[in-house]
Amino acid sequence: MRKILSASVVIVLYVVLVCALTLLWGCEGEQGPAGPAGEQGPAGADGTAVCAVCHENTGIILAKKLQWEVSGHATGGHYTRANSATCAPCHSSEGFMMKLAGEEVTGIDNPSPQNCRTCHNIHTNFDETDFSLATTAPVELTGVMYAGVTINIGKGNLCANCHQTREYDYGLEVDGPDVEITSTHWGPHHGTQAPIFTGNSGFEISGSVPYENSAMTTAVTDGCPTCHMATAIRNASGGHTLKPNLNGCEECHSDIESFDYNGRQTEITELFEELTQLLLGEGLLDGEEGEYHPVSGQTVSSAKAGALFNRQFVLDEGSHGVHNYKYTKALLQNSVEVF
Repeated sequence: MRKILSASVVIVLYVVLVCALTLLWGCEGEQGPAGPAGEQGPAGADGTAVCAVCHENTGIILAKKLQWEVSGHATGGHYTRANSATCAPCHSSEGFMMKLAGEEVTGIDNPSPQNCRTCHNIHTNFDETDFSLATTAPVELTGVMYAGVTINIGKGNLCANCHQTREYDYGLEVDGPDVEITSTHWGPHHGTQAPIFTGNSGFEISGSVPYENSAMTTAVTDGCPTCHMATAIRNASGGHTLKPNLNGCEECHSDIESFDYNGRQTEITELFEELTQLLLGEGLLDGEEGEYHPVSGQTVSSAKAGALFNRQFVLDEGSHGVHNYKYTKALLQNSVEVF
């Protein structure tokens, strides 16, 4: 019994001792004087430094924005068509970004026109690489007659994703069976610049002019931006207006004074008008001048249908031979020779 009591006493004394020591350790004496100041540590990163990479104070971003606001892409891209899954990939910024990401493109409920984020990797890495192009990968053409053909025009590949023909399968074959004109919108979809620049997707009827490409199509290795984003002239052309000016031509053509270089635009325009009149005479075109459209419901030879296709193909390209004079001339001249 005494042993049990002795053990209990020892335990109690031990607990009391621990508590007392804890109280003593927790007591803090009077604070002494402050020591000397330490050395200044390294400065931390400016919290706004990452923003200043792009949002700097020179005004260059604002200038590009103002140029963009007068561009056709900002003002005339029909982005409200993006409620359709077939139109959204090229008529809206959101649809184009989905397309590049390999996602299934659906109709866009709240679409916006092409903008900085459409073509650049804005707010991705928060450094200079955010200004890089969203894609420069080679582009596979979607036109039925040239499906599977891949083109590579450098930085212009970004543009070629949308600036290419997208026609339905009309059954057009060189020396093939007759073809029915099924719609007043029959022919290639608008925006045939990339195929003509690379010499593809036209209906290549046999004729007196060979199908060749102009030297410019290989000399201009980055395609579209070389001429369409040349040094800007205020907000009238060049830069992010995407409207070409002669600054983009002078490296190769130091004596150039207009886009009608050596009268080639005039020549192409005259050939185009000649073909238009022939198609009107055949009853394959109708409407008012400047608004001609195919006449639906007719069945014609593949050659005449091809000539109508080529007329629409060149019309929707719009450069009057600047993009590829030789190929454009061959399409028009050989189409004229059908009649």
